[in-house]
Amino acid sequence: MTAAESIARRFHEAYEQLAPDHGYETREASRKPWADVPDNNKNLMIAVVARLLEEGVVRPGEKENHDG
Repeated sequence: MTAAESIARRFHEAYEQLAPDHGYETREASRKPWADVPDNNKNLMIAVVARLLEEGVVRPGEKENHDG
C-alpha cells in the first residue's frame, strides 16, 4: 500500500467516524468500509492525496497542532 492510499483510507475512515459529531450524515452509498468503496471513488481520493504529498501540503508522520 502506498503512502497516498494509506492516508486516503485513514481520511475516509476518520471522515465517516467524525461526520455525525459535526451534524452531518454521510450518504448511505458512501458509508462503507474502505475495501468496499467503489474503485473510481477510491482512485480519486488516492490521486488527491498523492497530489497533496507531491506539493508538500501533506507530510506523512508529521502532526499538526490544531489548538489555535
